[in-house]
Amino acid sequence: MSFWDALLGRTRLPPAKTEPLFALSTAVITLESDLGWRPGGRAGVVLRPAEDSSYAGAREETEELVNLAAREMQSQVEVQRDEYGYQWLIFADQDWEDLVALAHMAGQNLKDTGAGDRLLAAVFRLQKGGQVLYLIFSYKRGAFYPFIPVDEENKKRDNAAEMRLAALMDKELPWEKDYTRWYPLWGCPV
Repeated sequence: MSFWDALLGRTRLPPAKTEPLFALSTAVITLESDLGWRPGGRAGVVLRPAEDSSYAGAREETEELVNLAAREMQSQVEVQRDEYGYQWLIFADQDWEDLVALAHMAGQNLKDTGAGDRLLAAVFRLQKGGQVLYLIFSYKRGAFYPFIPVDEENKKRDNAAEMRLAALMDKELPWEKDYTRWYPLWGCPV
Protein backbone atom coordinates (compact mmCIF):
# COMPACT_ATOMS: atom_id res chain seq x y z
CA MET A 1 0.00 0.00 0.00
CA SER A 2 1.40 3.37 -0.94
CA PHE A 3 1.54 6.46 1.24
CA TRP A 4 -1.34 8.08 -0.68
CA ASP A 5 -3.52 4.99 -0.39
CA ALA A 6 -2.98 4.97 3.38
CA LEU A 7 -3.61 8.69 3.67
CA LEU A 8 -6.81 8.57 1.60
CA GLY A 9 -8.09 5.40 3.25
CA ARG A 10 -7.92 3.24 0.11
CA THR A 11 -7.16 -0.43 0.39
CA ARG A 12 -5.81 -2.80 -2.20
CA LEU A 13 -6.88 -6.38 -2.48
CA PRO A 14 -4.09 -8.92 -2.16
CA PRO A 15 -3.07 -10.49 -5.46
CA ALA A 16 -4.75 -13.77 -6.35
CA LYS A 17 -2.76 -16.90 -5.56
CA THR A 18 -3.28 -19.69 -8.09
CA GLU A 19 -0.40 -22.13 -7.60
CA PRO A 20 -1.71 -23.92 -4.45
CA LEU A 21 -4.51 -25.36 -6.60
CA PHE A 22 -2.11 -27.99 -7.92
CA ALA A 23 -1.94 -29.57 -4.45
CA LEU A 24 -5.35 -31.05 -5.27
CA SER A 25 -3.77 -33.34 -7.84
CA THR A 26 -2.15 -35.46 -5.14
CA ALA A 27 -4.57 -34.75 -2.29
CA VAL A 28 -7.38 -36.51 -4.16
CA ILE A 29 -5.59 -39.83 -3.60
CA THR A 30 -5.87 -39.45 0.19
CA LEU A 31 -9.42 -38.09 -0.07
CA GLU A 32 -10.47 -41.18 -2.03
CA SER A 33 -8.46 -43.99 -0.51
CA ASP A 34 -8.38 -42.95 3.16
CA LEU A 35 -11.54 -40.87 3.58
CA GLY A 36 -13.94 -42.25 0.95
CA TRP A 37 -14.61 -38.94 -0.84
CA ARG A 38 -14.89 -39.46 -4.60
CA PRO A 39 -14.59 -36.69 -7.20
CA GLY A 40 -18.04 -35.49 -8.24
CA GLY A 41 -17.05 -34.59 -11.81
CA ARG A 42 -17.67 -30.86 -11.39
CA ALA A 43 -15.70 -27.77 -10.44
CA GLY A 44 -16.12 -24.05 -10.82
CA VAL A 45 -14.49 -20.67 -10.54
CA VAL A 46 -16.55 -17.82 -9.11
CA LEU A 47 -15.88 -14.19 -10.01
CA ARG A 48 -17.10 -10.86 -8.75
CA PRO A 49 -18.31 -9.24 -11.98
CA ALA A 50 -17.47 -5.69 -13.01
CA GLU A 51 -18.81 -3.44 -15.71
CA ASP A 52 -15.53 -1.98 -17.00
CA SER A 53 -14.16 -2.88 -20.42
CA SER A 54 -10.84 -4.24 -19.15
CA TYR A 55 -12.63 -6.83 -17.00
CA ALA A 56 -14.97 -7.71 -19.88
CA GLY A 57 -12.00 -8.27 -22.18
CA ALA A 58 -10.19 -10.41 -19.61
CA ARG A 59 -13.33 -12.45 -18.94
CA GLU A 60 -14.00 -13.03 -22.66
CA GLU A 61 -10.39 -14.04 -23.31
CA THR A 62 -10.50 -16.45 -20.36
CA GLU A 63 -13.78 -17.97 -21.51
CA GLU A 64 -12.36 -18.52 -25.01
CA LEU A 65 -9.16 -20.07 -23.64
CA VAL A 66 -11.03 -22.37 -21.28
CA ASN A 67 -13.47 -23.42 -24.00
CA LEU A 68 -10.58 -24.34 -26.33
CA ALA A 69 -8.85 -26.34 -23.59
CA ALA A 70 -12.13 -28.01 -22.60
CA ARG A 71 -12.71 -29.16 -26.19
CA GLU A 72 -9.24 -30.68 -26.21
CA MET A 73 -9.85 -32.40 -22.85
CA GLN A 74 -13.40 -33.42 -23.80
CA SER A 75 -14.74 -31.41 -20.86
CA GLN A 76 -17.82 -29.24 -20.69
CA VAL A 77 -17.84 -25.56 -19.74
CA GLU A 78 -20.84 -23.51 -18.71
CA VAL A 79 -21.02 -19.82 -17.77
CA GLN A 80 -23.79 -18.63 -15.46
CA ARG A 81 -24.70 -16.06 -12.84
CA ASP A 82 -25.96 -17.13 -9.46
CA GLU A 83 -28.77 -15.58 -7.44
CA TYR A 84 -26.33 -13.12 -5.84
CA GLY A 85 -25.05 -11.82 -9.19
CA TYR A 86 -21.67 -13.59 -9.10
CA GLN A 87 -20.42 -15.12 -12.33
CA TRP A 88 -19.43 -18.79 -12.48
CA LEU A 89 -17.30 -20.74 -14.91
CA ILE A 90 -18.46 -24.31 -14.31
CA PHE A 91 -16.52 -27.32 -15.56
CA ALA A 92 -17.77 -30.88 -15.94
CA ASP A 93 -15.34 -33.77 -16.48
CA GLN A 94 -14.86 -37.18 -14.87
CA ASP A 95 -11.07 -36.68 -14.93
CA TRP A 96 -9.99 -34.90 -11.74
CA GLU A 97 -6.75 -33.65 -13.30
CA ASP A 98 -8.72 -31.94 -16.08
CA LEU A 99 -10.91 -30.13 -13.54
CA VAL A 100 -7.87 -28.91 -11.61
CA ALA A 101 -6.16 -27.81 -14.85
CA LEU A 102 -9.23 -25.92 -16.11
CA ALA A 103 -9.76 -24.11 -12.80
CA HIS A 104 -6.08 -23.20 -12.63
CA MET A 105 -6.05 -22.04 -16.25
CA ALA A 106 -9.08 -19.80 -15.73
CA GLY A 107 -7.66 -18.25 -12.55
CA GLN A 108 -4.19 -17.78 -13.93
CA ASN A 109 -5.42 -16.17 -17.15
CA LEU A 110 -7.67 -13.75 -15.27
CA LYS A 111 -4.74 -12.88 -13.02
CA ASP A 112 -2.38 -12.42 -15.98
CA THR A 113 -4.85 -10.16 -17.82
CA GLY A 114 -5.29 -7.85 -14.83
CA ALA A 115 -8.59 -9.21 -13.51
CA GLY A 116 -7.12 -11.26 -10.66
CA ASP A 117 -8.84 -9.02 -8.12
CA ARG A 118 -12.17 -10.35 -9.46
CA LEU A 119 -11.34 -13.96 -8.54
CA LEU A 120 -13.17 -15.12 -5.43
CA ALA A 121 -12.90 -18.90 -5.22
CA ALA A 122 -12.46 -22.18 -7.02
CA VAL A 123 -14.86 -24.93 -5.92
CA PHE A 124 -14.46 -28.68 -6.36
CA ARG A 125 -17.28 -31.15 -5.73
CA LEU A 126 -16.70 -34.50 -4.04
CA GLN A 127 -19.22 -37.10 -2.90
CA LYS A 128 -19.48 -39.91 -0.36
CA GLY A 129 -22.71 -41.83 -0.39
CA GLY A 130 -25.41 -39.16 -0.34
CA GLN A 131 -23.16 -36.47 1.15
CA VAL A 132 -21.55 -33.66 -0.83
CA LEU A 133 -18.27 -31.97 0.02
CA TYR A 134 -17.22 -28.74 -1.61
CA LEU A 135 -13.50 -28.09 -1.38
CA ILE A 136 -13.26 -24.33 -1.69
CA PHE A 137 -10.06 -22.53 -2.59
CA SER A 138 -9.86 -18.85 -1.66
CA TYR A 139 -7.75 -17.03 -4.23
CA LYS A 140 -7.09 -14.11 -1.88
CA ARG A 141 -5.88 -16.33 0.97
CA GLY A 142 -4.23 -19.05 -1.12
CA ALA A 143 -5.87 -21.69 1.08
CA PHE A 144 -8.59 -24.33 1.03
CA TYR A 145 -11.49 -24.98 3.34
CA PRO A 146 -14.25 -27.60 3.35
CA PHE A 147 -17.97 -27.01 3.13
CA ILE A 148 -20.34 -29.93 3.77
CA PRO A 149 -23.98 -28.83 3.47
CA VAL A 150 -26.47 -31.00 5.35
CA ASP A 151 -29.70 -29.07 4.90
CA GLU A 152 -29.70 -26.39 2.18
CA GLU A 153 -33.20 -25.17 2.99
CA ASN A 154 -32.43 -24.49 6.66
CA LYS A 155 -28.81 -23.54 5.97
CA LYS A 156 -27.20 -26.26 8.09
CA ARG A 157 -23.72 -27.63 7.56
CA ASP A 158 -21.69 -30.40 9.16
CA ASN A 159 -19.09 -28.38 11.07
CA ALA A 160 -17.70 -31.41 12.90
CA ALA A 161 -17.03 -33.30 9.65
CA GLU A 162 -15.47 -30.18 8.12
CA MET A 163 -13.08 -29.79 11.10
CA ARG A 164 -12.24 -33.50 11.04
CA LEU A 165 -11.50 -33.38 7.31
CA ALA A 166 -9.24 -30.34 7.69
CA ALA A 167 -7.34 -32.03 10.52
CA LEU A 168 -6.88 -35.27 8.56
CA MET A 169 -5.80 -33.48 5.38
CA ASP A 170 -3.60 -30.87 7.05
CA LYS A 171 -0.39 -32.18 5.47
CA GLU A 172 -1.96 -32.55 2.00
CA LEU A 173 -3.42 -29.09 1.35
CA PRO A 174 -2.81 -25.53 2.53
CA TRP A 175 -5.82 -25.01 4.82
CA GLU A 176 -7.39 -21.75 5.93
CA LYS A 177 -6.49 -21.57 9.62
CA ASP A 178 -9.08 -18.91 10.46
CA TYR A 179 -12.37 -20.84 10.75
CA THR A 180 -14.38 -17.61 10.53
CA ARG A 181 -13.30 -17.47 6.88
CA TRP A 182 -14.87 -20.84 6.07
CA TYR A 183 -17.77 -19.24 4.21
CA PRO A 184 -20.61 -21.50 3.09
CA LEU A 185 -21.65 -21.40 -0.56
CA TRP A 186 -25.36 -22.08 -0.28
CA GLY A 187 -26.95 -22.90 -3.61
CA CYS A 188 -23.56 -23.57 -5.17
CA PRO A 189 -24.12 -24.38 -8.88
CA VAL A 190 -21.19 -26.82 -8.87
